Amino acid sequence: MDFNDQDVIIECPTCKKEMIVKILEITNHHTVSCPECGAKVDLSANDPSAKLGIPKNYKPFEGLDEYLKEVEAKRKK
Repeated sequence: MDFNDQDVIIECPTCKKEMIVKILEITNHHTVSCPECGAKVDLSANDPSAKLGIPKNYKPFEGLDEYLKEVEAKRKK
């Protein structure tokens, strides 16, 4: 499984609807269009590596299996 090919759910800042993008699109700071409203979404604003002050008890992989199942279910809709 290639981590960069994994889908993640983000929220459109304009219409607040969920949309699915690849991790690679986020790490490469792509801009994508929201499938609902057509707004351009700058993925660099959603890049977790750009966030500062991550708490020491942050567990990034806790619940990952459930999250990936949720993404897969939404992608199949």
